Amino acid sequence: MKFQINSDNFVNALSKLSFVIPARTTHPQLNNILFKLEGNTLTLLATDLEIFIRCKLEIAGEADGIITIDAKKLIELTKTLPSENLIIETDDSNRFNIKTRRGGFTLPGLSADDFPEPEEENYKSKISIDGGILRSFFSKVMHATSSEELRRNMNGILIEINGDELRVVATDGFRLGKIVKNGFNHPDIADNKMIIPNKTSTLFMRLNNNNECEISYNENFIKFCFEEIEVFSRLIDDIFPNYDSVIPKDNDKTLKVLKRDLVDSLRRAEVIADNVTKRVKLDINSSVLKINSVNSEIGAEADESIECEFSSKDGSENFDENPFSIAFNAKYLLDCLQQIDSTEVKFTFSTYSKASIVYPTEKNDDTIEQMELVMPIRMG
Repeated sequence: MKFQINSDNFVNALSKLSFVIPARTTHPQLNNILFKLEGNTLTLLATDLEIFIRCKLEIAGEADGIITIDAKKLIELTKTLPSENLIIETDDSNRFNIKTRRGGFTLPGLSADDFPEPEEENYKSKISIDGGILRSFFSKVMHATSSEELRRNMNGILIEINGDELRVVATDGFRLGKIVKNGFNHPDIADNKMIIPNKTSTLFMRLNNNNECEISYNENFIKFCFEEIEVFSRLIDDIFPNYDSVIPKDNDKTLKVLKRDLVDSLRRAEVIADNVTKRVKLDINSSVLKINSVNSEIGAEADESIECEFSSKDGSENFDENPFSIAFNAKYLLDCLQQIDSTEVKFTFSTYSKASIVYPTEKNDDTIEQMELVMPIRMG
């Protein structure tokens, strides 16, 4: 193998592959990156067996070949090189030689014979989507995913194609994030559901720079293609919770409040709140939202009031005489508020023990609907 490549392009490609190199493994090849040169196309491949990243670069090829090289050493070595043209060549002893203006470096390589390859056949469905939209959707629901191993079906993000809707949903049982894209017209695609592992979603957000993305998938695998990158991943083979059943349909009380005021006050209340429960209590009348947190262990308390609008659906309740009270985990409430791009937010409530829903009051795109659900906690 022999080729020439710009050092900046080389380092950029290697850095993308580094995300799946495992910290520890008993499989020597998983520490490596596969190099395959055919003509002027250099293919790089790395994997942790759950996710594969393939990167294709157009370079000046001189001799075809295939080899695998230790990823950590190669990345640490090349990231300190100045911007210049590199000449890279392998020999019959699987040595990987890098020639620079100042000299050169040699790294030992391994045969690529037993390097694992991704699943590439039998993708039954294919869709195209704006990568920027998908990145945004993933980022806005990621906070609601679970990291508990026993909740495997919640360790990822649900992508659901339902008629002309694209739904992206995540939940950990205590909170739920949901975004719907209407007018998602793929008439050749039947209704489908797939659970994308958290690591795969995070990787997509890091690698895709708002580029158009082609997604291919079957029952077990998914492939994302954009620019020179292909990401292959296993799907979570489990049943996602019936999230529609936990979204309340009868919340009859509505709170409108400036997001910035609420977020700032909650952050201060969280500092004081109990370290375990993070409990903050909301007492709401028709025009004032009172936010309170108490930490009895250290004798601390936070108590602030901000302006709001609060009413019931039928207007029969007098909240000035009988304020509505409910308590939340401050972190969970802040997490959901951070995902909403709106100057003002709207909450809907039923009782102090039932789920509350948060919506934006402003929309930049009429085809997108967003909601956040958060479960209350005991008021204490």
